Amino acid sequence: MHHTDDATNYVCECNRAFNAETRHPLVGLIDMSAPCGRDRIRTDCYGIVLRHRAADGAEYGRRPYDFSDGTMLFVMPQKEIDLAADDGTLLIFHPALAKCTPLGIRLKEYSFFKYRPDESLHISCCEERVVRRCLGCLGDELRSGVDEYSKTIISNIIDLLLSYCRRFYGRQFITRHDANVDSIARLDDMTDGYFLSGRAAAEGMPTAGRMARRLGMSAEYLNDMLKSETGKTFGEYVQLRRMRKAKELLLAGGMTTAGIAELLGFCTESLFATVFKKATGCTPEEYR
Repeated sequence: MHHTDDATNYVCECNRAFNAETRHPLVGLIDMSAPCGRDRIRTDCYGIVLRHRAADGAEYGRRPYDFSDGTMLFVMPQKEIDLAADDGTLLIFHPALAKCTPLGIRLKEYSFFKYRPDESLHISCCEERVVRRCLGCLGDELRSGVDEYSKTIISNIIDLLLSYCRRFYGRQFITRHDANVDSIARLDDMTDGYFLSGRAAAEGMPTAGRMARRLGMSAEYLNDMLKSETGKTFGEYVQLRRMRKAKELLLAGGMTTAGIAELLGFCTESLFATVFKKATGCTPEEYR
């Protein structure tokens, strides 16, 4: 099996911090209740942390209506992993483990790795049992030793675990529906204000990153929340708001079609007319 020295060093370093044995050069499964020699570590690995008793609910963004049985955090490579916990399980794996596997193809779909710590996943006891079964299977596989099948089996188990986590996040978005509706209402006001202020003409379309920061969330969380609530990505949703604002301005009168096109950030009036007709089935002049 091919791997880099850095990958070996990082997995081994995590294991050494907990005085744990390294059973595979590209993946580690660590009991965080063991004494640890350091508080934080930055690795080139993906990290998944299952905390059973996450004491600081605020730090992990728990809301009153969230489950409190377990908390899961997901960490991208080159980001710090908090090791100062007296309970929990840490799974780390190097991107090389996923290369040329279904997991590698799907990793980009698991957007929660880019969420903020306060956008953690809060799971029920039933969901935690599912997670622990996956981790148990992974532990059994690591203890069985490395052979030609290890990479495929280990990556498949991790992929299964992450698929479950995506399902659980989908459930969490549903239980947070009322709060999400409030956030989307704030997004609507911010987006409409952005267009009417002329910023679209001066700076281009609003970005998920810019709007998410103002809402106090990550761009990935905002995009996934919108997808859950509306079926639209951030880009699609903003285009809908743009067309809605165009309709309002057309009906209100007082502005030329060219002026509306410029205000809403279209580079030409003809492009505005084309996009508007595609969205509504009629030209701006016909709509007016």
